[in-house]
Amino acid sequence: MPFYIGPIVGVVHFLLTYFIWKKGKVLILAGYVEGQVKDTKKLSKNAGMLILGAGIISVFFTLVPGNFYYFVFGLYFLWLLVGMVIVNIKVK
Repeated sequence: MPFYIGPIVGVVHFLLTYFIWKKGKVLILAGYVEGQVKDTKKLSKNAGMLILGAGIISVFFTLVPGNFYYFVFGLYFLWLLVGMVIVNIKVK
């Protein structure tokens, strides 16, 4: 994988984190329905932390040797999957 892909994807994740966590723009989140979630501050904080972690993993993904690509990709996928479940449990 080219070296510049990971940092570009990481910057996109960091921008999403800024808008969701700090600005509280939860309308960006897929599947969000206004009025369905009682505490949007909690949702924005938890979703922002999830996306921040995904951004950090994607930046360091380019630094991983070729033998460990599948391991890091699995970590990335697991982080997102478990994170989405935890965010849904904490918010509801």
